[in-house]
Amino acid sequence: MARNSGQCCGRPGDAAVTSPYLQPVGTVWGRIAGIVLLASGAGLTAVLGYALFNLAVDEAIRRSVTSSTLIYALILLALCGICWQAGFRLAFNRPNPTGTLFSRPAWFAIGSGLIVVAGLMAFAIFSVRRPTGIDYWVIVTLGALGVWCIILAFRRGATPIESH
Repeated sequence: MARNSGQCCGRPGDAAVTSPYLQPVGTVWGRIAGIVLLASGAGLTAVLGYALFNLAVDEAIRRSVTSSTLIYALILLALCGICWQAGFRLAFNRPNPTGTLFSRPAWFAIGSGLIVVAGLMAFAIFSVRRPTGIDYWVIVTLGALGVWCIILAFRRGATPIESH
């Protein structure tokens, strides 16, 4: 069956049913989502900037920084970067040449960041206490997502979009 044959299943009776996962999102909804993501990225940037400013000027805050604070800041930084890049691509309708939301370096950066955060969490938790099942679940999930993102970064088969 051809990829764009109009059927989502091999059964002739299901010809009118389409899969919403295979249909492109409308431009208006993509732009709205992009604007929301850009606003979220701006908010996260403001929160991180405020935290860094307080860290630079307040000695008491510098003394209270722990490994958990570092992990939280790294997670916020990753979310901030994801919001900015996805928001830009959606709000201004600028997919990369392969038509994906993130470029290969971005997938690699996201995956590397997740693996680093998983490693830091493992070190911070294992060095002070016996980990719980939730600790294992979070660390393994973050690490697995990181590996998956790095696989996406090196994935072959993404072909450039042909312009009409």
